[in-house]
Amino acid sequence: MKCKTMSGDNRKIRWMAFTAAVILGTSLFAFAPVGPGASLTNAAEPAYKGWRREKKILDPDKIPDPFLSYLIKRREQSTLQAEKEKEKQLAAEEAIKREKQAAAQMLKELLTPKTELQKLSLSQLTLSAIVQADDRAWAMVRDPKGRGYILTKGTRIGINGGTVDRIVRKEKKVVIKEPYLEDELHLKYREVEIKLPEQVYE
Repeated sequence: MKCKTMSGDNRKIRWMAFTAAVILGTSLFAFAPVGPGASLTNAAEPAYKGWRREKKILDPDKIPDPFLSYLIKRREQSTLQAEKEKEKQLAAEEAIKREKQAAAQMLKELLTPKTELQKLSLSQLTLSAIVQADDRAWAMVRDPKGRGYILTKGTRIGINGGTVDRIVRKEKKVVIKEPYLEDELHLKYREVEIKLPEQVYE
């Protein structure tokens, strides 16, 4: 039986195929799962995977719309500014309303009578005497029934919440300040006088 000899080219081709198979087998063995029941899903992950930054979730609502018209943006800004101005105006009106209520309450307290003298109008009272003693002065008024009331600085008198401000002997009068509201907001005082009749003074 004759044995065929292998040519040099065939040996070279087979040697190259053998070498490639060995290299391929080694590579597969290096990345093959460890253990009898291991699968490819448990293969080791590349070392560089931990170096990657975490991906941020993109919020579509925060992305500006490139197709939104400039005029629409301008109109939205104008509307927002108008709403802010309206809120400021409403807050200012509410503050003025509270101030008016406080002023009205204060005037109401001043007009609330606490003595008999505060239940009489100034037109019902007659100034009957003024007395000056050193730096102090006092006066007397009488009501329609002839009852007398002593007045000093600060005495509450009249139905309009008046207070005795000055007793002037030389001018024969008593000056009374009565409260009122200006523009329903500011508490002011007007001066009212009660004069001593000439016949009584003489």
